[in-house]
Amino acid sequence: MRLILENIGIIEKADVKIDGLTVIAGDNDSGKSTIGKIAYSLTKSFEDSEKNYEKEKAEKMDMYLTGFYILFRRGIDLRKYPELLKFTENFRQYRGIDNKKSFKLIENSMKLLDEIDIDKEEKAEIIKRFNAVNSLFQEKESKTSKIINSIRTIFESEFSNQINNIFANEGRIDVYDGENKIIEIVVKNNKIVGDKTNIIDEIFPFGSSIFIETPFVLTYKEDLEDSNIYHVGDLLYKLMKPNLKKEKSKLNISEIVGGEIYFDEEIDHFSFKKNAGNKNVQIKISNSASGIKSLGILQILETADEFNKNLLLIIDEPEVHLHPDWQVEYAKILVKLVENGVKVLVTSHSPYLIEAINKYSKKSKIEKDVKFYLSELKNNGNVFVVDKTNDKDEIFDKLSKPFERLVFGD
Repeated sequence: MRLILENIGIIEKADVKIDGLTVIAGDNDSGKSTIGKIAYSLTKSFEDSEKNYEKEKAEKMDMYLTGFYILFRRGIDLRKYPELLKFTENFRQYRGIDNKKSFKLIENSMKLLDEIDIDKEEKAEIIKRFNAVNSLFQEKESKTSKIINSIRTIFESEFSNQINNIFANEGRIDVYDGENKIIEIVVKNNKIVGDKTNIIDEIFPFGSSIFIETPFVLTYKEDLEDSNIYHVGDLLYKLMKPNLKKEKSKLNISEIVGGEIYFDEEIDHFSFKKNAGNKNVQIKISNSASGIKSLGILQILETADEFNKNLLLIIDEPEVHLHPDWQVEYAKILVKLVENGVKVLVTSHSPYLIEAINKYSKKSKIEKDVKFYLSELKNNGNVFVVDKTNDKDEIFDKLSKPFERLVFGD
């Protein structure tokens, strides 16, 4: 997949190929995470288009049904009409649980409206409300329309309505699969412009995506379960799935961290089962090192059988919580995932992690599937993301400058 961004976030221009292992290097606040969020949001928009449509429709339906019910109850003396009184009791039972049954109850109640002593204006308003409910209930959206609405929903969640470049009020996102354009999106004043957004092909290059931003999602599970940020709730859901994988681990994370991180359904929390000599010690995840959490997320996802050839795995600056030794081990894990068909996009400002990816991708013979990019902040405050696959030394020179200043002075 080729992702082209213009005036999105801090990025003025980016042209990134995501296939195999894609590395985006650069300083803090140089737009690296923006690319990851866009790739994630697009993948999930396609994957969850039907689910998001049904969820939004159900929420809207519940609001419409409740409004109708309140109007109906307010305008009619229900004591005079036992059948309608029964309707109100049944409606309360099914409200928010089964919208189809709730609608059927309302539909049946409307058949009795002509027999009811009711003010003409109130009757007209009830009919008007019913027609609105009926219209929503009968609504049929096209697949393309559902995808565009899903894009709006997820982009708003991920970017909090701040997606445009601060120096330009209009930006665009284009997606290619091979030489064929499959999506074009125009963003103006931080909104997806519907009539300028075109879903050319409804089949996306990736079937699913996972975005890992912080290992502390394990620690603060209870606080984050109801998060409005799409990728947080999505990741937690996957981390809390039952252990499905029965075959031997290919990533060998337990050997690195000295134990197993898992979701304990009994206590509704994550735990670390640490190998201590010839016994296992149960440690609360909040008392475990952040590096163990970082690797633990990958360990849990593997046991949940989430890693497959249809997955785009996006990891934002994993080195932040890892000792250089474990950064090297993390790079080996990423290479193993790509060897097994997972597509990986990783952002980083660590020369250890990037050099390790470079070294072990060559050793495993997946070098041709690895792309390196550098996000460069210009004097005007904008960022250009440049392909440095054939000039990786520039990445290492840039990331090693702080160390050189310490050793040789300014």
